[in-house]
Amino acid sequence: MNELHKLEKKDIEQCADRVAKAFYDYPMFQHILGDRLNHENIKSVLSFLMNFSCLYAKAYTVTQELEEVILFTDYKNYKFSLIRSLRSGGLSLMKMGSDVGQRFNSFDRFTQDIHKNCMKDREHQYIILLGVNPDKQGQGYGSKLIKHALAVAKEKGQPSYLETHGEKNVAYYKKLGFKVISEDILPGTDILQYAMLYE
Repeated sequence: MNELHKLEKKDIEQCADRVAKAFYDYPMFQHILGDRLNHENIKSVLSFLMNFSCLYAKAYTVTQELEEVILFTDYKNYKFSLIRSLRSGGLSLMKMGSDVGQRFNSFDRFTQDIHKNCMKDREHQYIILLGVNPDKQGQGYGSKLIKHALAVAKEKGQPSYLETHGEKNVAYYKKLGFKVISEDILPGTDILQYAMLYE
């Protein structure tokens, strides 16, 4: 299997296009995008997160076809300031409508409140996103990306934290050594979010 390499800005559009297929039925995207849920808008959200990670965090992929990606960072560096958001392509999200922006901001506040409550002031690595094109799932790419992030955390003597939605995802991360530390319903929805930790 190929070695990991850093995602470069020139590759973001292609990577986001391939990985977007993994999020068609993902609760978080369904909630944030609402009736604007489509391939191009999922791709725009992913491009924003990938741009942010290339600039301010870490972004890795495995294959030259860019069918998979992991985004992670030292949590202390995870900040969506106005300048950072604009530099990461935030205007593309604004074009989707104010309701999408409001749901994105509300969701981010919800997740970060839980995150801070779970981790307090403990330094850790935050896995922002893991995505693999469904056509390439089951081939070990996701596990390889996660294990790289965990290795970085281990070098720093830190745990790793992530959020996910859906029992299938929870089972996947448990197999990799994560444990559920919080289960919370996103207000106004029936979406159950799982906070998970690897130590």
